Amino acid sequence: MREHITNPGDPSLSRRAGLQVPQPETATDSGIEVHEERLCKVTVQRLYKMRCECGRLWLAVLLPKFVKCPACHKLGIVFK
Repeated sequence: MREHITNPGDPSLSRRAGLQVPQPETATDSGIEVHEERLCKVTVQRLYKMRCECGRLWLAVLLPKFVKCPACHKLGIVFK
């Protein structure tokens, strides 16, 4: 006995059997576009906006308890 494997979408199969096998519908025929792409890794970093009594603003990545103002050089305590 010889084993024979055929693909249902094979046009020679439909000719031999006399059947009309419908071709699979593509995504663009149905109005849906599908795109595949690799995902990338995104990192998030919080920024804290600091304001001194002198009016100077600056950003910090870490939230310290005490800071020194870059403008007036006074030491200050950080309030949330």
